[in-house]
This record gives sequence, C-alpha cells and structure tokens, in this order.
Amino acid sequence: MKKYITFLPLTIVLISIQCSSEMDDTDNLVIDETITTEIVSDSNSTDNNNNSNSSSSDSDSNSFNHKEMLTNWVDNIIIPSITNFDNSLEIFEESATTFVNAPTTETLSNLKEAWLSSFLKWQHVEMFDIGLSEEIFYKNRINLYPTNVEKIENNISDQNYDLDEPVNFSAQGLNGIDYLLFGIGENENEIISKFSDENLNYGKYLTDLVDKMVSLTSEIKLSWSDEYKSSFISSTDNTASSSINKVVNDFIYYFEKGYRANKIGIPAGVFSDKPLPNRVEAYYGKNYSKILALEATDAVNYFFNGNHSNDTESKGLSIKDYLDYLEADKEEKLSEKINSQLEKIKTKVSELNTNFSEQVNQENLKMLIAYDVIQANVVFLKVDMLQVLNISVDYVDADGD
Repeated sequence: MKKYITFLPLTIVLISIQCSSEMDDTDNLVIDETITTEIVSDSNSTDNNNNSNSSSSDSDSNSFNHKEMLTNWVDNIIIPSITNFDNSLEIFEESATTFVNAPTTETLSNLKEAWLSSFLKWQHVEMFDIGLSEEIFYKNRINLYPTNVEKIENNISDQNYDLDEPVNFSAQGLNGIDYLLFGIGENENEIISKFSDENLNYGKYLTDLVDKMVSLTSEIKLSWSDEYKSSFISSTDNTASSSINKVVNDFIYYFEKGYRANKIGIPAGVFSDKPLPNRVEAYYGKNYSKILALEATDAVNYFFNGNHSNDTESKGLSIKDYLDYLEADKEEKLSEKINSQLEKIKTKVSELNTNFSEQVNQENLKMLIAYDVIQANVVFLKVDMLQVLNISVDYVDADGD
C-alpha cells in the first residue's frame, strides 16, 4: 500500500522501512539499499529542482497542453480500460453461474477462459489507483496475491464472511478464484466433483467472489462521472494533489511495486533470503503468470506512449510527449531511453517459462536478470523522469524495495 510523504529526511525513511510490517509473511527480508537511496534522492533532487528551477520550469511547460493530455488519459485509456474490464466481468459472471448450476468439463473450460480474459484486461486497470479506486482499496480486492487459502477454506466452511472486511482481501479477487478453479483438486474431475456437491459451498463462494468484483468495478466505473471527469481534466497545476502528479506517481508506483516487485522480484527472492515460487500471480493456474506479465508490459508501454486502449494504433498526448516537449533541445531524449528499456524488458520476460513458479525452481537466474532489466527503468522513471517533469515522488514503499 502506498504511504504518502512530504520530503522525508533519510532517518525517517530508514525508520519507516525498518519498522514496516507490510511484508510480515515473508521471512528475513533483505532491504534493497539502492532503492531506499533512490527514494531519498528523488525527494531531495526534485525538492531542489522545485526550489531553484520552479519558475523557469513552470514557464517552459505552460505551452504544453496538459488538459489535452489529461483528456486523452481519461477518454481513451482509463475509462475504456475500466469499461473493458467491466464488460469482461459480466461474461465472467454469466460463465460462473452456468458452471455452478451445471458443473461439467465444458462449463469449467468456458469459466476458465472468462477468468483469463478478465485477468488480462485487469492488467490495463491496476495502475490507475486514483479517486474511488484508492479509497476502497480496489486493486487489493481484485489482485492481491498470494491468496490466503486457509482463509478461503475457513470462509467456505463456516459461511460467515464479509468480503468488505480487509481481513478477506487476500481471500477474494482474481487470485482467490484462481485457487477455486485450479487448486481445490488434483485434477478437473476432483474440482468438478467439489462444485457438484452443494453442501460443500464452493459454488456459492465462487459466485460471491465474482459478484463482488462486478459490484466493485461498477462502482469504479460510475465514479468517473461527468463531474469527477471534468474536475480531473481541469486539474492541470503542478501540485501534489493535481491529476498529472497523482497519475504519474501511481504509474511509477505500479511499475516499481505491482509490476517489478510483485510479478518478478518477490518470487525470485530479491527481497528475501530465498526464492518464493508460490508468490507468483495466478499461482494455481500454473501457466498464466508469463502471459499476464507480458500483458502488463504492454499496458505500461501503451500508457507511457499514449496509445488508446481500444485502438492501440491511435495515440494522444502522453508522458512521452510531455518529456519530449521539456527536452526539445536535447539530442538523446529520456523518452527514447525509457522506450528502449521497455523493449528490453519485454524481450527478457518473453524468454521466461510460461509458469514463473517453474522458472524460479528450475533457473531462477533468468528471473533475476529480468528483474535487473526492469529495475533499470525504475531509475529512468522514478529519478530522471520526475526531475524532468518537476514532480515530487509522493510515496515511500514500505516493503524495503
């Protein structure tokens, strides 16, 4: 979870990292001092930039059409991505109902396809942790992993659970359903058998989880009303609470934590004394962690470059354009470095095993190499890009990475 700060001194940053319990289920975490230094460096360098170059930077950027960039983000990326996810969940809900009413190999297969379709579309939504999404912990309720199997089984057994309680965030969402579809039996026949027995309540829990995702996503979609959308687009100032600053920070936070750490670094053991192969996304499905990571790579690329969600060949004003405007006098532009690194990242992720858990167990070095390539872009985004954009980092990552 993000923790917001205002130019914390090094001592406080180190204390907050050492005292964090966010990763209390990971034994013997190793603090990555490089990233800790980057966080402080980001704040100090950007603070200095604010103090010494604020007037010139603001003046230089006045000609860039911030409102047009925000409009492109909302109309062509954020709202369409949420809508696509919402639409996929409707199909998912129908498939879940059909399967629960008639558990067969065919209906289970259809349900798995609907689950994967929603999971892929989610990769384009998770980075936009703003507004109501942040208030209701939306991303933690849709894609928190590893899933808490013991909690799920207890919920199913005693039938006394409230999915709105934080204690149940790790027992729901796409990864909770991953366990129900792939992890409750040794094979499909065993899984179908458990869903066929109404007394076991697996079907009820499945439909409850899908229904909760549907209702949450409907809330998020509705939250982007004309009023909120209008205020979001008109918030063009360079302040900590402005739309550009918040979305850019959310984008970087997602890339550093949701993408780099959660998908690659934590399973590979970067932040612990050993690899953690059970920490991969969609762990029980076994063959989906790579395809989800590749989809997330595309999502990052598309947002940075302003590609439209429903027509990636079309583009609007983006972070890349903003950087290029501010670096118009430079031959080697930062956006080119970032895009080049994104290409390298996709290449390295493509070389990994379809199942990241197997990759960690069989040849973890490849995971570590992929992590290092991703980490290089964290520096470009979190240090160099924020300096150019004159934006301060607004979070400190509590797990020490």
